[in-house]
Amino acid sequence: MTKNNMRAGADVRIKMARRQGVFKGILGTLLVLVIISIGLMLMPQSHKHVTDTRPEIGQASFEVSISRKELNALVEKYINADPSLRKQFRFEMQKKGMMVYGTYRLFGQSVDFGMQMTPEVTKNGGILLHADSVAVGQLPLPVKFIMTYFGKKVDLPKWLILDSHKQTLLIDLGKAPKVQGVRVKAVQIDPKNDKFVFKGGFSDK
Repeated sequence: MTKNNMRAGADVRIKMARRQGVFKGILGTLLVLVIISIGLMLMPQSHKHVTDTRPEIGQASFEVSISRKELNALVEKYINADPSLRKQFRFEMQKKGMMVYGTYRLFGQSVDFGMQMTPEVTKNGGILLHADSVAVGQLPLPVKFIMTYFGKKVDLPKWLILDSHKQTLLIDLGKAPKVQGVRVKAVQIDPKNDKFVFKGGFSDK
């Protein structure tokens, strides 16, 4: 066998080994997805009747319109910094809607997740987030499966209500942390036009 033939044979073996490695990686990823999906499908479904609290802001109230940058600064200081939430979720308003980030141990592995949610103002001035898509690590997964998992495994603060059946997350501003002693309720949430209007007032509750 000539040197050229030996080199050609070695190149073929290297290429085959690479292809096998890629195939095994893809197969492993699909296997993890199947296991996660089966596990979540076997979990019992739960449904909560979602109602929020009307914030007690008194008669001496005021209305303020802020930008997305200003809103995110307030969210970071008063919502994301809440001790009961800090290690579970982090909220960030973007142009397309609210993003919810976090890290969880899923089937023994620590994985990052990101959930795209569309905000809606409730009749009581809360913010109802509708889950549109979710990615765990780099993998997109069915929203209902992940919402069901969070509903069973995550201990949320009293001002966050998750409904896995409707795939929503309610921010109850009547119970959420006050902003500099002021209780607020949402009036308008418009991420696309960078307009966020809130009504606020002092409250003893």
